[in-house]
Amino acid sequence: MNGKDYTIKLNSFELGVLTGVIMQLDDRKQRALKPVWEQLIALKKQLEEEAGVTKEIIPGGMLKITDRDGNVIIRAPYPFEVEGN
Repeated sequence: MNGKDYTIKLNSFELGVLTGVIMQLDDRKQRALKPVWEQLIALKKQLEEEAGVTKEIIPGGMLKITDRDGNVIIRAPYPFEVEGN
């Protein structure tokens, strides 16, 4: 590499798609994209904080996600959401 940093612009949908694509890659490719992954997760956390999102693990291991408007989503957590993040 030439040591330069590059910036790309993503909307929320694109951020989610790119995160999902990286999650589906094999371990070798995920390791190669680790810096990108870390940036995506940091952006995700920032957007969640701005939206007033709270998360809690409910009985059965499901994740309950609530935003400041009271919208609730219950789903299985992604691995990165339960690994100390």
